[in-house]
Amino acid sequence: MTLIRRLRDSIATRARAIPLARHAWARYRRRKYERRIERFITEKSGRADRLPAGAVYEATMRCNLHCEFCYVGDFLNIEGEWRTEMDLDALRKAFPQQDDFQVSLTGGEIFMRKDILSVMDLFREKGYACGYLTTNGTIITPERAEALADLAAAGFLKHISVSIDGPKERHDVARGLKGTFDRTTAGLRLLQEAARRKNAPLRVSINTTVAHESLDALDEMVDVAQELGVDAIGLNHLMFSTPEEVAETVRLLGVDDPSVIATFVTQDPGLDIERVRTKVAALQEKCRQRNVLFDYRPKVHPQLIENYYTPGAKLEGRCLYPFLQARVSFSGKVYFCPFIRVEVGDLHEQSLEEIWNGDKLVDMRKRLVENGLFPVCRRCCKVELSPVPVAEPFGAGVTAPPRRAIPLTVVR
Repeated sequence: MTLIRRLRDSIATRARAIPLARHAWARYRRRKYERRIERFITEKSGRADRLPAGAVYEATMRCNLHCEFCYVGDFLNIEGEWRTEMDLDALRKAFPQQDDFQVSLTGGEIFMRKDILSVMDLFREKGYACGYLTTNGTIITPERAEALADLAAAGFLKHISVSIDGPKERHDVARGLKGTFDRTTAGLRLLQEAARRKNAPLRVSINTTVAHESLDALDEMVDVAQELGVDAIGLNHLMFSTPEEVAETVRLLGVDDPSVIATFVTQDPGLDIERVRTKVAALQEKCRQRNVLFDYRPKVHPQLIENYYTPGAKLEGRCLYPFLQARVSFSGKVYFCPFIRVEVGDLHEQSLEEIWNGDKLVDMRKRLVENGLFPVCRRCCKVELSPVPVAEPFGAGVTAPPRRAIPLTVVR
């Protein structure tokens, strides 16, 4: 199994450099995805398959940085609950024995967990693949780089996404600590060197976000990528909701506590829409010219940018994420999705299979399908937006409050 997986990953890595092969693979994956979700959409029962295709495991909410734009401390680290991180025995019992199950790791900064490599090895032993892990890269030691490269060579670890907010000075300002860029790039290079020595098919990308702090230098990310020897850039559009969208979502969910909505809530994100359009287009074009892979989420096509960044404007689309991916917190609690932190089960009390088609999660999925999208889902990284814009942004012609700069919220 390991040899076959390594061969497959090696072929896939080489194919990524060929545009025609890349597009053909994307079309194949899209058709496969549509076949899988067809039943969920037509039945509208809220029931999913016996087990999810995978899980995003929030390994820890601890972090060694204090970034002004990060939402984790305010929204997820409730009452110091990070202290209840699941140990290895609990993880072994909680996660199913299922070959080809895909687990992805995020946080917080996952390398703040001293046993994170043991966690990954546990998942490897279960036959899983790690679709991606996210990190700020500042505490990747030589020993960790070697271990990660070994996991990639074994076919377990597929992709590492390193968060970078711009060139050196801009990145350090955004991260709130001088020298952060140098530490991140040092960790990234250790990882790349280890992967090359072991001939490990590990994809490494850098991830950046549309924000006041990064917008002017957005296309400079291509220079940063090439300086670091990285051939892929991921862009997050700003994710936010208005108070009205939060209130309506809470009503549709039938819950009482608006704090279950884990995103930045604002009446106006204060970004100039034309500047966003111009800067994103410039980044995409520069990536094309330099042969750097470019992707963005959510899929805010140019014709959608006005509605996306207009507070309260409607966006049509759908989200099947809760039918496919389990969202598991550091403590074992399972949530509906990254944005809607309604607890649907606890892995200390039930198996993932029991939770996955339990009454609470089935009911919430059913409400999601019936509504198409909850209002707060319109600007989530998991949403599948319709490429056809609503004719006129909601509230067009109404005097908006003065625009102001706000901190950025990233959902990982």
